Amino acid sequence: MHARLRALIPVAAALIVFTPACATLTVAPPTPEELAQLVGIEWYRVQVMGRPNGYACIETEVLDTPDGPRLRVTEDVKILIALAGRRLEASKHQVSVFGEDLRPVTIELDKNEMGRASHLSAHLEGDTLTVESGSAEPGAPPPAVKTIDVPPDLSSDLAIAIGVVRGELDVGDGLEYSVYDAELDLIDRHVVTVDRREPLDGVDALVISARSESLDIDVLSWVDDAGVMLRQSVPGLMDLTLDRVSEEEALASLVPFELDNRVAVEHHLPIVRSLADVMLRVRRAAGPADELIPVSDRQSVVPEGEDALVTIHRERPPDAGLPLPITGESLAEYLQPTRAAQSDDPRIVDTAREIIGDETDAWGAAQLLCAWVHRSMHKVSSEPRPITALEILDAMRGDCTEHAILLATLARAVGLPTKLVTGLAYVGGGFGYHAWTQVYVGRWVEMDPAWGEMTADAGHLMIYASALDDASYARAALATGRTIGAIEIDLLGYTAADGRKVRFGEEAP
Repeated sequence: MHARLRALIPVAAALIVFTPACATLTVAPPTPEELAQLVGIEWYRVQVMGRPNGYACIETEVLDTPDGPRLRVTEDVKILIALAGRRLEASKHQVSVFGEDLRPVTIELDKNEMGRASHLSAHLEGDTLTVESGSAEPGAPPPAVKTIDVPPDLSSDLAIAIGVVRGELDVGDGLEYSVYDAELDLIDRHVVTVDRREPLDGVDALVISARSESLDIDVLSWVDDAGVMLRQSVPGLMDLTLDRVSEEEALASLVPFELDNRVAVEHHLPIVRSLADVMLRVRRAAGPADELIPVSDRQSVVPEGEDALVTIHRERPPDAGLPLPITGESLAEYLQPTRAAQSDDPRIVDTAREIIGDETDAWGAAQLLCAWVHRSMHKVSSEPRPITALEILDAMRGDCTEHAILLATLARAVGLPTKLVTGLAYVGGGFGYHAWTQVYVGRWVEMDPAWGEMTADAGHLMIYASALDDASYARAALATGRTIGAIEIDLLGYTAADGRKVRFGEEAP
């Protein structure tokens, strides 16, 4: 019933090798001696919530090629997860070869996302990157092939390592660069700042902050004067840290990260679908809670000290819908097919058209699609692997995320803009992580196909609304991940359908 953050752990696995990179810094081709300084094997312990849940191994070596020396970097990452009594893992094996300009020449990436295997291969020729990617599961279709025009400042983290080795980087330096992110299969832009120097385990280290524009997240790295990363952390994301240790320490005593998908509350609500609104206090372990909860048409957020006072309103049916299909430049990204939502596939299109029949009103079509998904899909409590809309259509089973993705994809196929919403929903005396769908029918309307709600009730607390492309899907996982183990929720009261206001401990007439 509740959503598990299937994208979060793979994203975290990518972040722990997300060391700063640079392109605006002019770096002369490294000498053989400088390349030799980068050679070696480094092991890291990965900790989530203060416990060792995984490891990373980064090996750098020099290759002699007809085109001159090349650096090959091999990254192996594994994080263990426990979910509903199941032991799972997210892992990646990535081999990248860099030219003398420190740009990636080839990348081979194999991932295991909690039981789902995929492969990506990328090759840079001039300023064109050719990428083949797809599922590595038996019987999977051939990989998709695309080309990307890379910007002139495409670079890699090796530029920072060389800059540090040469003594060209110090406190106060700021850099920007472009990088190809194989995890998200897109060109990202990083903004890098050398914040300060501080001792770490007796070593004088540079503390370097790198912000990913695509993920909207900061990563801190502690780097010694030899360009070796000693520690890395992602502030505010489940205390995710990476510490340089020996191989034995990295592999010892790994405890699966327990995905807790429920926030308990003290008070209880009556039937939530009957309520006009629900009032909450959200408290955060550290930092302002209002940074974690967005304002929307359905929910207001008012800071009170470090806490956030949140009022969630029941979604109301729209007064009228628009005719299908809905178009517009501002809605284009919410109509496009994506890797997860293949809304242009003939099977998806045919199914969606069959469901709506002759309906041409956007709101009418949305209700038909939502009812069909709710009625037709077999409900399961948790499906940890990332699954695409086509796979969902084949299996017709899944938890709330599968329901929400399938509704979003079918709706796009008939010209309805959609978003995937991740958040928490009240049920049985607590708030569980959940997923539902936003559909644009003249305004955005939240629908919950897993629960059969044509309009979301007042117990649905939104954390993020994603366009379902890889970058926004990852941002949704990260936004939700910032709340795991970091927030508490107090129920303050509610407004009944008849307008009667109830405050816990006090009832108004």
